[in-house]
Amino acid sequence: MRSVNVDDLTTRARIRNSAIELIGAHGFDRASMRMIAQAAEVSPALVVHHFGDKDGLRAACNAHVAAMFTVEREGADGAQITIQAIQTALGDLDAYGPALNYLARMLSDGSSRSADDLFDGILQGTLQSVREQEQSGVIHPQSDPAGTALILTLFGLAPIVLARHFSRSLGVQELTPAAIARITVPLLELFTHGFYADDSILNAAKTAMENEEQP
Repeated sequence: MRSVNVDDLTTRARIRNSAIELIGAHGFDRASMRMIAQAAEVSPALVVHHFGDKDGLRAACNAHVAAMFTVEREGADGAQITIQAIQTALGDLDAYGPALNYLARMLSDGSSRSADDLFDGILQGTLQSVREQEQSGVIHPQSDPAGTALILTLFGLAPIVLARHFSRSLGVQELTPAAIARITVPLLELFTHGFYADDSILNAAKTAMENEEQP
């Protein structure tokens, strides 16, 4: 087995980071191994040497991006990828922009099992947060915590996956911390005070669903 020196690790990280940036910008299929090698200032053969093939390179990129949005939770079973971590990253696009672009590309790839795993990891991290906030009294008890976690995950990922439409609707050229800040108060108002003036629509929906469940 060949020993790995510091230069190998540095080169490997440079290739991986170049792949994250190019895949985020152009998509997995269009970001060729040659393009990635050129961006990393190495030969294509060296990319193969470190990662084997393009799927191996994608696996390394997935692991690295997931780690960037992972939060260690005391008492939880392992680390969790959370919407809170992703939203924090949106406030520092200089540092996290390429990873967020990569994340958007991966989540939009309906044919990739790794995209499913990535989404499921975010969803499970959000569900853990919902349960913790229920227990601490930060949020009201939820009738379906898993359903609530799914809604929150979709809300949290929307600015990333739909970044072009999000920024266009706000009248800005690109997704920026200032653009995100513009919807912070309206979003918190919605979550804090609710949307409907009373619970009549909620009760009607519950009654309708109960009637459908009856034989």
